[in-house]
Amino acid sequence: MGDLERLRRRFVAVAAALGLTSLALIVYLLWPGSSRSAQQQEKDTLQKQSLELQREVAEWENSNPEKTRADLKLLYTQVPTRYSQISQRMEKLFQESGVNPSASIKYSADSSEKTDLPDVQRIKVDTTVTGDYVKVARLINAMEQDPLLFVIQKISLSNQTEGGGVALQISFETFLKGAA
Repeated sequence: MGDLERLRRRFVAVAAALGLTSLALIVYLLWPGSSRSAQQQEKDTLQKQSLELQREVAEWENSNPEKTRADLKLLYTQVPTRYSQISQRMEKLFQESGVNPSASIKYSADSSEKTDLPDVQRIKVDTTVTGDYVKVARLINAMEQDPLLFVIQKISLSNQTEGGGVALQISFETFLKGAA
């Protein structure tokens, strides 16, 4: 009887060890992130991050801080110091493109918004012009290419019944030096 009892204990011990091993394997296989698809997805994500970081490093290596500083100085010298300079530039653009201003130019200074340039304030401008479609498109193009830096935020184009022209209501931002 003693041998049978010893054999039973060994059998229970081996069965318990096998049961624990099976349980550990099941937990390992069902653990989140241990599946092949999860591992492949993680690998893809890490490869994308690696490529993005390599691109950023290449940008930093190819950057020219002296040229950037010179470009910022040039930009800063082109920022107007008076509202009248903005108005004069807008009137010149209106005239060159052949549109007719139908309303005054409205300015609103946003003193709460910070800019990256010292002593420079962001100015919001709203105005309306009329003319044929080609002239209005020419005005938008001229504003986008102007060295005074007009950042167009919103345009609204409506059909004019008189003469077949269109009315352009435009909202944009520019900058004013020394106003902050």
